[in-house]
Amino acid sequence: MSSNQPTLRTPWPASQVPQPSHTATMPEVDRFTWGFPEFFIIGQILAPAILFLPGTQPLRVLIRTAPFMVSVAALIWYGRKSFHTRLDAPAQKWLLLCSLCLVAMIFHPTTNSILAGMAHAILYLSVLAPIFWAPQLKLTPERIQRLLFIILVSCGLNSMVGILQVYDPGTWMPTELSSMVTGTLGGIGNVSYIGPDGRTIIRPTGLSDNPGAVAGPATAATLLGLIFFFERTRFWRRVTALLCAVAGFTVVFLTMVRTSLLVACGALIAYIALLVLQKQKQKALLLFVVGTVALLISFSFALALGGQSIEQRVDTLFEDDPMTVYYSNRGAQIEYGFTTLLSQYPVGAGLGRWGMMRAYFGDESNLDSPPIWAELQPNAWILDGGLMLLLFYLLAVGANTVSGIKMLRHAHSPAMRFSTSAIAAVNLITVALILGYTPFTNQVGLQYWFLSGLLYNAACSSEL
Repeated sequence: MSSNQPTLRTPWPASQVPQPSHTATMPEVDRFTWGFPEFFIIGQILAPAILFLPGTQPLRVLIRTAPFMVSVAALIWYGRKSFHTRLDAPAQKWLLLCSLCLVAMIFHPTTNSILAGMAHAILYLSVLAPIFWAPQLKLTPERIQRLLFIILVSCGLNSMVGILQVYDPGTWMPTELSSMVTGTLGGIGNVSYIGPDGRTIIRPTGLSDNPGAVAGPATAATLLGLIFFFERTRFWRRVTALLCAVAGFTVVFLTMVRTSLLVACGALIAYIALLVLQKQKQKALLLFVVGTVALLISFSFALALGGQSIEQRVDTLFEDDPMTVYYSNRGAQIEYGFTTLLSQYPVGAGLGRWGMMRAYFGDESNLDSPPIWAELQPNAWILDGGLMLLLFYLLAVGANTVSGIKMLRHAHSPAMRFSTSAIAAVNLITVALILGYTPFTNQVGLQYWFLSGLLYNAACSSEL
């Protein structure tokens, strides 16, 4: 970026929200320019595909950490101006407190090791960093819309590869699966099921080497695909969007990740409700009909590929009321986090106690810092920073959600309305996944803060 470009200094009082201009037009150069934002999104979603190549497992740590390091590098490069401006975005001050809390936790007495603690803190920092540097990119709503389409295509491609991995695993399944999975107790048996012909089906990995990992991108593909299908855009884009949505729904069934299925359906219902509030009732009805048809077609396709195991897995969602079903799976873990972990570790258990950072950089000889299981985000926050980190991060997500709603209500131009509503829907998926796994310690959370930072700048820009 040029040094003479003005930095973002627009304050955002609680009682106000930036209102884009009705007459904004997209600069001609912005229609065709590809730069760091586009390649950043593509790299975040598609970089794990490198692990498809035979012999890459020894480089797994480098490959998996590289996309996060790009975010840290962007913070240094693009965000250097942010250090001389006010913390205007509502989530920034809370995330700054989260960062300070994590730095302090490196020196916690039961942090596994200095190396593991630093790696764990940097992971968190890389995920939340885009809310500080992304506003400096200053993109128009039209270019943000293009970024969303790139996310859709990338996630759709990821989903289609997942389907092919079930249809023809010999050709499409990675030669080497993640050693983190194959080396655990139960190995492949924990991530596989029996198909229609009696063969063992490994849960599709998508463009990764981790069974079931494609469920996350597939969830985004379902929602974004249906959203783009109803936008006024070129015919081939609408067809591509619908194909991505069907592929996303199908591979969610094939991964058997019920949380992703519920989140995808819930986010679609929420978006339909949003259209009703915007008095777009006809569009909302059509979206409901097309979404239902896409869901049924995808389920039929998944049954043909995955067999009765798919139907039995879905049936478990209707064995009891939704709250009881959730509690029997994830809910009990949430309760354990708040009733047991929080009382045991009110100021955190130290860093490097769970997850990939422990697996990559942990010191197993440290008997004072044994591993602790954390599969859900609230439990992870409690372990990594106690009540303070849990509170600060929840406040950051809450403040970001409220600001997104304000931008949505005050968006007037068609491009701004689409950008705000689509990002709100995608970000809603991430927020919902807090109760399903740990989105804010991986690329799902990184994408959340990246899109939030871009949208905040677009709403604040005086040119829009």
